Amino acid sequence: MTLPQLFAATGAPGSFWASPSNVNGVLWLAIGLAGIGFSLVLAKALKRFNGLVWALLGVGIAICAYGVWRLAS
Repeated sequence: MTLPQLFAATGAPGSFWASPSNVNGVLWLAIGLAGIGFSLVLAKALKRFNGLVWALLGVGIAICAYGVWRLAS
């Protein structure tokens, strides 16, 4: 499956994916969500929220916020 077909499978209109800002925003949002998920899995593995987990969670939230900002612009 090619990248345009993958994007079309999401149901978003082609004009949405034509904008580099939107594509960049979606990628940053996905990276941020992965960071948040990783921090929560790490907290579960360590059985507590320590400084590293809080830092990763904060970075994931900040990256998600940047992705949303890129999508809004």
